[in-house]
Amino acid sequence: MKEGEIVLREYLHSLRFYILFVIILFTGAIAVGYMGFMSETFNESLAWLQQLSEGIEDFTELYPSWLIFLAFFIVIFLNNAFTCFLNILTGPLMGIFPLFSAVLNGGLLGWFAREEGLIIFLAIAPHGMFELPAYFFSVAIGLRLAREVFKRKEERQLKMMLGEGLRVYLILIVPLLLVAAFIESGLIVLYILAAP
Repeated sequence: MKEGEIVLREYLHSLRFYILFVIILFTGAIAVGYMGFMSETFNESLAWLQQLSEGIEDFTELYPSWLIFLAFFIVIFLNNAFTCFLNILTGPLMGIFPLFSAVLNGGLLGWFAREEGLIIFLAIAPHGMFELPAYFFSVAIGLRLAREVFKRKEERQLKMMLGEGLRVYLILIVPLLLVAAFIESGLIVLYILAAP
């Protein structure tokens, strides 16, 4: 095993409790969203998505399916990659954005399950099995960096930890998000083509 691989494994091992915390927080936010809290906020999101889907229907009549797939792939990947990057980069600012991100995304998923039924979890499973681990890693890295900020100056290794976090982002998170975006885009295009 190469030295770089050992360092990466050690870093990922150091994230285990942060990842567990993020999963618990995200799951709790799903439950809160499912119970209907913040429904007004999420209702606005649904209205925006419905308007967007109407625009997409017009788009699908004008362009070939491969172009639609490519457009979805780029938008989905860039959105997820940017969110994960922000989770890491803003971590040293006391971890506020990563925590907010986990609560908001979990709450939104729970609210969708309440509105559309638990079948939503099956719908997201094919791409979620890649996207969610990448997302959890990014939030965990952000929280790890936030903790580093609160250490005494002589113990702090913020620069090194940020470098390791960005390395994990490039080596692990980005590839997972690419696979997730590929699957999600393919499923969206198949759904559009199958729709009456």
